[in-house]
Amino acid sequence: MNLSRRQAAWDIRALDDAPLPLFAALEGDGESVHPAMAESIIRLPAMSMGEQVVEDYATLRMSLRCHPLDLLRAKLEARGVVPCTQLGALTPERLVTVAGLVLSRQRPGTAKGVIFMTLEDETGIANLIVWADVFERFRRTAVGARLLICTGRLQREGLVIHIIAKHLEDYSQHLNGLVDLGREAEPPGPATRLAIASRNFH
Repeated sequence: MNLSRRQAAWDIRALDDAPLPLFAALEGDGESVHPAMAESIIRLPAMSMGEQVVEDYATLRMSLRCHPLDLLRAKLEARGVVPCTQLGALTPERLVTVAGLVLSRQRPGTAKGVIFMTLEDETGIANLIVWADVFERFRRTAVGARLLICTGRLQREGLVIHIIAKHLEDYSQHLNGLVDLGREAEPPGPATRLAIASRNFH
């Protein structure tokens, strides 16, 4: 729709259902606007891609603009984190580190305390197997992390790929810094109205 989130929110706040009686006389025939009602023109600052993604997740629990890990990829690469899509090309039984949003945690009653977790990054998913002893060592992280880094042993049988977790790290705090990332993601918005909008915000 070629309309940014901030611009849309601002324009909606500027809408009025009907003029207030106090200002009806100032509007005259409805075609002209009295100088007292004139609105200043401003240009809203652009939202970064990170800000847009955070707002999307806050309202929709998803975003079609960009995956959060795409914004964090440079930091993750510096730590040796491998994108999920590359797991199929790696040698089985090697240690590998992956990161992703936690999509699911499962602890079947027949699995003898084993936890199955699924992580998602901007390229795909990684399936983790967390043995009971590893789960007990990293219980708080395994249960509470929204964004998780896992180091473990890569297993592959045909198209099925798992990572046997050895170390888990809660990386969720870095989601709070997304608003500062991707500063050039959105061009400046058009000039917009100030007076009515500011009145409705207050």
